[in-house]
Amino acid sequence: MRLLFFEEPTYLDWLNDNYWWPVILCVLIIGVAFYFIYFYKPKAKELLVSDEEIDTIIQLFGGKDNITDISKEGSRFTFALKKVEACNLEGIKKLGATGVFVSGSNVKLIFPFNADRLIEVVK
Repeated sequence: MRLLFFEEPTYLDWLNDNYWWPVILCVLIIGVAFYFIYFYKPKAKELLVSDEEIDTIIQLFGGKDNITDISKEGSRFTFALKKVEACNLEGIKKLGATGVFVSGSNVKLIFPFNADRLIEVVK
């Protein structure tokens, strides 16, 4: 297709004659999106807790005698305590715990590390 005022081929003429480049571009974009949606899994941070740190956490909650039950819902831990007053909430926050919430005799929080072994030690 030639425009009326131009005798030489223009950039628009080349785009109209070569329709394959948008197809390749779209296939590449869809392929990259498909890879990130279905195959790319970021590596989870596994920060393991030592026995000394577990003992420190238990002491901050007032010892094993003060903890009646512990459960995990997703990444949130729920501690059922006999006396909430015996629990050192400031010390727990200094360990990096976020979302510390006290409800009656329960303390709910999220640790920034993998503390699944804490459940095994307490129970």
